[in-house]
Amino acid sequence: MAFVRTILGDIDPKEMGVTNTHEHLIRIGGAEVALHGEDYRLPDVDKAVQEAERFMKAGGKTIVDCNPIGVGRDIVKLLEVNEKLPGLHLIVTTGFHASHVYDKVVHWVVRYSVEQIADLIIAEIEEGIDEHDYMGPIVKRSKAKAGCIKIGTSYGMITPFEEKEIKAAAIAAKETGAVINTHTSHGTMALEQVQWFLKLGVKPEQIMVGHVQRIPDAWYHKRIAALGASFSYDGGYRVKYWPDRFRVELIKEMIKAGYQKHITLSTDSGKRSYQIAYGAGTGVDYDLVEFVPRLREEGVSEDAIEDILVNNPARLFTFKK
Repeated sequence: MAFVRTILGDIDPKEMGVTNTHEHLIRIGGAEVALHGEDYRLPDVDKAVQEAERFMKAGGKTIVDCNPIGVGRDIVKLLEVNEKLPGLHLIVTTGFHASHVYDKVVHWVVRYSVEQIADLIIAEIEEGIDEHDYMGPIVKRSKAKAGCIKIGTSYGMITPFEEKEIKAAAIAAKETGAVINTHTSHGTMALEQVQWFLKLGVKPEQIMVGHVQRIPDAWYHKRIAALGASFSYDGGYRVKYWPDRFRVELIKEMIKAGYQKHITLSTDSGKRSYQIAYGAGTGVDYDLVEFVPRLREEGVSEDAIEDILVNNPARLFTFKK
């Protein structure tokens, strides 16, 4: 039976509704906080509830929290958020970020074999996410299971640490049928990620690359889409990268080229300064209240918007074996 795996249980893909495919509601600490400051710490359950409520009031139904292993993921708090919002479908990831947030000498990814790492990822999908976030020798499985796998790569390169991530994620994806939802650094190495996964035998419909809108070059995106992979286009109103018009033009160009079925949207509001509940930013609901109306105003069809918000995420997050 086809299913999507949320932390409260498996659901029919038709129940997903409007979906934000890459978000951050809770991050209690970790290297990103240590490296970049308190702006990255999102520890407050009530504020996460407020942000998710805004998304739901704007018509949203499903949020994918993309905080992976060992960087402040807290499944207990995410369950609290979901229990306060029973109408929300919350998908949580297992897997890893780019290597800059991990110690490249003593971390267990360095010490363990690819097969051992894959087994730990698979266990979070099939048995339950570790309440201790795989940060210590004691593992306590929660009732919540992971619904996707994350990997990350560095700016302009794939490090040896990240090669192990990719190989382990490929094993886990093939074993479980979960989608791989990736991090690229400023959009670089997206094509290489897809090529790696295809070489390792992952189905192209299980690959969704993130942040690639930071390279708003339609030629590059068409090369990736031609291999069968999909995109999570995020970063709305991040004018320090590109104004929103570049994301609009990219989406229109991809639709025109026949790749409407390869696009999803996400806000990736992983900082306090991006979230209204913390007193700043544009909020987790930005795409629904600002960007999607702009797509309509710019001539994007309702059929395309329905695919981008609903049909494409439902297909991608459905487990495939």
